[in-house]
Amino acid sequence: MEKDAASQFAYALDINAIREAVVAETFSVNVGRRALILISPYPFLIIGEIISVTSDYLVIKAEVTNVAEFDDEVFRVHIDDIEVFYIEINGKKIPDIRDVKL
Repeated sequence: MEKDAASQFAYALDINAIREAVVAETFSVNVGRRALILISPYPFLIIGEIISVTSDYLVIKAEVTNVAEFDDEVFRVHIDDIEVFYIEINGKKIPDIRDVKL
């Protein structure tokens, strides 16, 4: 039984490879901007400046994390571990979460 063209095309695509390429490219074109990322190995938050993207790794200089001892460190994060991200563009800023009064 022959598969239709759409089915054959769907089998040829690796959605994870596409996602990785798009996310890596998005970070690459925004080097020097601030970003917020949540990574999956632990619900871990990093807010900082995008330093570079090498292959499938993001290098980010943390300003603040959810573990104070890691603030101001440089992290090398695998693109696949990034669950959610936001990059400051068009004047929309990431708020300073360190100066929140409860």
